[in-house]
Amino acid sequence: MPLLMPGGANYIGVRNVAGTVSWYTEKLGLRKVPIELDDGEDCVALGFATDEAAFVLGPTGKSSGELTPLLYSSNVNKAREWLKSRGVNVGDVQRDPRQYFQMRDLEENIVEISEEP
Repeated sequence: MPLLMPGGANYIGVRNVAGTVSWYTEKLGLRKVPIELDDGEDCVALGFATDEAAFVLGPTGKSSGELTPLLYSSNVNKAREWLKSRGVNVGDVQRDPRQYFQMRDLEENIVEISEEP
């Protein structure tokens, strides 16, 4: 079972799409996925597998109507330590009622990593 898995196709608004794509590729091991996006002009889909998007990065100001972007983890503590070792800004593990923590990306966007439902 993978350490990190998509929690849905989460839209993240960024100022520098190319730079942020590189950051997510380096830090989380994501890669561009060839999926068709509704209103996807200037957007890039990233995922762990070629057929499933974890995030869609695009220009700021495009409202997605979604809450905080989410990834699931098979082991929250291990995921936190792995991300921290890769230079990612991570918060403390919390419980409500599941274990989770938050991380910040290159542009200070918050992503929540939660144990699987």
